[in-house]
Amino acid sequence: MNELVFISRKGNPVTTSLIVAEIFEKDHKNVIQAIENLVAENSAAKFFAKSSDGNRGKQYPMYFVNRDGFSLLVMGFTGEKALKFKINFIEAFNAMETKLRQVVAIPQSFAEALELAAKQARQLEAKEKEIKQLEPKASYAERVLEQDNQKVDIGQAAKLLKLPFGRNTFFKKLKDDGIFFKSRNEPKQEYLHYFDLRKEEITRKNHPAFVVLKVLVNPNGLYWLSKRYGGEYNLSIPEINIQ
Repeated sequence: MNELVFISRKGNPVTTSLIVAEIFEKDHKNVIQAIENLVAENSAAKFFAKSSDGNRGKQYPMYFVNRDGFSLLVMGFTGEKALKFKINFIEAFNAMETKLRQVVAIPQSFAEALELAAKQARQLEAKEKEIKQLEPKASYAERVLEQDNQKVDIGQAAKLLKLPFGRNTFFKKLKDDGIFFKSRNEPKQEYLHYFDLRKEEITRKNHPAFVVLKVLVNPNGLYWLSKRYGGEYNLSIPEINIQ
């Protein structure tokens, strides 16, 4: 396997489920199942494009996967070699994106040059408008996410998503919806990749120290919760048609 990442027909850096399966030494059918579980959540479907692969005269399902899809897919992959493989893929995506930025279209006529300049001006104007619209939310989000290694607690998540309830109600809702255990403020196994659990020692004067479990929401969890509960804020992951 020479290339981990390549350019799709629409000019986007992508990898495939076959490549991921081979590099991470997993059965392709299991990788397909993991992708289809993500695709079942409409918010993640845009990161994957279904296709097929021919082998011995038969067609088998496969998926094209962009950078964001890859990040979601391999988040739960663990093992001695997994981190190294993840870093190799990230470096491959970075290198391909750098290569794409270096490819500059050269107009072949004065008319093409004018058309290109007009197109770039329209794109710049649209981007500036988008930045102005997102600026209030982005500035607040950055202040919150800069704390605690880009993870926030449940109360902060409710505020960041502008949900109409606070920390305790959010915990209750997560329990009622089957995301957290009924008996404790802790996510179930299938939702752990959206959260981070940390043990913290609490000390008080004239009292013995005790340990509490702190539940934090990671950026992917914030994005997922915003889609699930209709929060106003999301992580602004762009719509990408990758096939």
